Amino acid sequence: MMPVNRALLRKVALLALCLAWMVGLPGPVHERPVQAAAMPAVVAPGAFIKGVDVSYVTRVEQRGGVYRDACGAPGDVFEIMRESGVNYVRLRLWYAPPEGYCNAADALALAARASQEGFKILLDLHYSDGWADPGNQTKPVAWQGLTYAQLQTAVTTYTYQIVSDLIQQNTPPDMVQIGNEITAGLLWDDGRVAPSEFDTPAQWANLAGLIRAGSDGVSAAGSTAQLMIHIDRGGDNAGARWFLDNLIAQDVAFDVIGLSYYSYWHGPMAQLQATLDDLALKYDKGIILVETAYPWTLGWNDWTHNLIGLPAQLLPGYAASEAGQAAFLRDVIQHVQATPNGKGLGVFYWGGEWISTGITDTQGSSWENQALFDFDGNPVAALSVFSADAATGIYLPLMLVHQAPR
Repeated sequence: MMPVNRALLRKVALLALCLAWMVGLPGPVHERPVQAAAMPAVVAPGAFIKGVDVSYVTRVEQRGGVYRDACGAPGDVFEIMRESGVNYVRLRLWYAPPEGYCNAADALALAARASQEGFKILLDLHYSDGWADPGNQTKPVAWQGLTYAQLQTAVTTYTYQIVSDLIQQNTPPDMVQIGNEITAGLLWDDGRVAPSEFDTPAQWANLAGLIRAGSDGVSAAGSTAQLMIHIDRGGDNAGARWFLDNLIAQDVAFDVIGLSYYSYWHGPMAQLQATLDDLALKYDKGIILVETAYPWTLGWNDWTHNLIGLPAQLLPGYAASEAGQAAFLRDVIQHVQATPNGKGLGVFYWGGEWISTGITDTQGSSWENQALFDFDGNPVAALSVFSADAATGIYLPLMLVHQAPR
């Protein structure tokens, strides 16, 4: 018996469904009424968060990238994601990025588009001009000469301004991260707490003061957003405990624990589950897996080096294929949903929007093989995971999940 090409069967089935769907439509296939107001919220209070970080959408679109719907037609990425079952988006904010993307103006524009489709919004404040993570927490150039007291004021003022601007344009954030992957602190060296020479009471007090400064900016803007503390220890329970114990000892108030989990850096899913279980029971706070991803191929589609591209980086049992990526995301979601006492609040996929924009682009995407769209801009199987019924696990074709009024 010849082997079944499941990817081909899936595409044929989707094409058939598209044709059947379109035949029953009156008027032109792609005709849609202009929406005068935002769509109703796509996530009910208390519903499990099914999120995607969409921070580079503007960059992708302005560099010629095209997102396509399940029928292969060019479409709006926010609408495509809404139709797939996504209910929350995450927006990264850099202070003065050299390229101009992910700055305040970009975040406001993306928030408006997200709100139009009914998404809730997580604002991810990096407090840096570029990437902030456990290995990089560089102050914005404009802040590098400030004293610690001046730095606190700058953090409060900056946070207040962006949250106020979001509120004023009727796209208030529902959740705000004070820093991104701040396991080693933020705004180095003032708020640095790792490596060991920085792991001192004075440095922890400094970090706590900077986090409070950000929180003060959120509250001063009149926001009711939940506050998240985000670290990268999704597979390292001891490391997560070390950070959270020290921070909580400083009486820092926050609502949600955010974790990153990438299997190629953080280990097998058993370690993720152990971390989720222990943190939920120890701290009694909601937990969101705010970053995760997995490759659907080890190939590439531009001349920008991909961070993940070797067989040795794969998690055993999960191939670098559409099916493997979808299985990974499905299983990650199930692990979060299994967190004790209902403390697993949701999952955000990172880099789902970061597709390549030119085959010879040397400043393109280092993540296109982990995106939620393939090299032609079509949705990959993992995007359908967000539309899976929680009870049956059955995946619904994207165009059948939600149909806008016509």
